[in-house]
Amino acid sequence: MDDVTPSGPLPDPDGDDDLSPTARQLRDVLAARAADARPTDRLEEIRMTSRAARRRSRAWAAVAGVAAVVVVGGGAYAVTQRSSGNVSTVAASTSATPSGSSAAPSTASSPTSAAPSTAAGSSAPATASGTGTGTATGTAATGTLPSGAGTVPVYWVGGQPSKLFREYVEAGTAKDDPTNALRAMLAGKPSDPDYSSPWSADPSATVTSSGGRLVVDLSASAASGSAGAGGAQLAVQQLVYTVTAAAGSDDPVEVRVDGKARPSLFGTAVAETLSRAPQADVQAPAWITSVTGASGSVAVKGVGSAFEGTLMYTITNSAGTEVARDAVQAGANGTFAPFSFTAQVPAGTYTVTVFAPDESGGEAGPTAGDTKTVTVS
Repeated sequence: MDDVTPSGPLPDPDGDDDLSPTARQLRDVLAARAADARPTDRLEEIRMTSRAARRRSRAWAAVAGVAAVVVVGGGAYAVTQRSSGNVSTVAASTSATPSGSSAAPSTASSPTSAAPSTAAGSSAPATASGTGTGTATGTAATGTLPSGAGTVPVYWVGGQPSKLFREYVEAGTAKDDPTNALRAMLAGKPSDPDYSSPWSADPSATVTSSGGRLVVDLSASAASGSAGAGGAQLAVQQLVYTVTAAAGSDDPVEVRVDGKARPSLFGTAVAETLSRAPQADVQAPAWITSVTGASGSVAVKGVGSAFEGTLMYTITNSAGTEVARDAVQAGANGTFAPFSFTAQVPAGTYTVTVFAPDESGGEAGPTAGDTKTVTVS
């Protein structure tokens, strides 16, 4: 035990000064040691140890996540997630791909060739995520394009300002669905008279898959007309949306005119490869995909997106008198989702209009709505 010498004698708390000098010195040493004693503070050490343990635990969890595999039919797949514009897909790498296997399709917003509505001339909402654009599977990356569909998705131009609307049309006789959809788009015969297309017919146009691209080859005459002010970019997106939807793929699109890459379409040079623009930028905020009238009511289905998900609809009779107006919920703020409503009306012929209301107080201008005519018995 170390010697401690006090700087001076401590006072006797009991007033006992009759101790011997040695006893008083020992008492003072013990009192000084008691005054200097401090407990060891290990709180920060404990905290640091705990934090290090948590870091090690998270590190092992990350390693385990990276190394996670899914074993399917004898093949080990390392699953990753990637994003392409507004389309998310699941990519899979494998060291032992089973023969004839294919990646499972994503359920994110992306193009599809879903079954059409039974209403004549109507477009059908997508069956995946309610987005109106379906599933992207990357099918074209294998070089094989889907075929055999009875109807194919085609995008048209309509509304003010001009936006894209989709219909399903009867497939032609080409060997694959994307080529049938492309030729139908170029032929320019939408079922809805409010829709149009700046393209010209080209019955020899084709779509093939090469090097992870959808390659569109058409004649110069197909894009020789006028698309109007600012319409060239929307016309190009019309083609891109149509081809990718029919292919069920988010692969980039390469357009060739008479076999030559990087052509000029409607007087505007295009990039070597093209991808879908964001849906909210080019698609109409509301599509009516089916409308039926029976037994004193109108039933309407569609796809749309609006501020806080609120679309508006009106129903007017043949004299132009509004007989119904209400709100209907769809997707919100650029995310497209299905909507539906039923309105009670007397027998007659009506025009149903669905549109996104102007939330800017008139500053943003009109929004592109969709209209359909229906007869109620």
